[in-house]
Amino acid sequence: MKKKTIIIWIIIIAAAVIGIYLLTRPTVLGNMKNSYTEQITTASDISFSGEAGERIKFSFRSNIVNGELNMVLYDSAGNAVYTLDEAKALETFYTLDSSGTYTLAAECKDFIGEYKIKVYKAD
Repeated sequence: MKKKTIIIWIIIIAAAVIGIYLLTRPTVLGNMKNSYTEQITTASDISFSGEAGERIKFSFRSNIVNGELNMVLYDSAGNAVYTLDEAKALETFYTLDSSGTYTLAAECKDFIGEYKIKVYKAD
């Protein structure tokens, strides 16, 4: 009988931990992933809605062999509001100034390499 009670408690605790994780994990707003083996000049983007004061998390990884890669966040008016630093790995945050649709653009110039980025609602 004691083993059965222990197993039940382990299941209850595991379910509680999983439940808490599912309720508190960040909401994914979008992601991009591209890899180029020949030089390319191009742009890719993702858009998401946001409210003024929301905190956004960017999780960025890159391997730049050649050329330039700029990650720029634009507001709904098309203004550049945030540029991510170039890095092989970067976790950074930005607080939205106004409500609206935001666009994160990956702007490549003579680029060879790969990148991936995930955008999360951090609040």
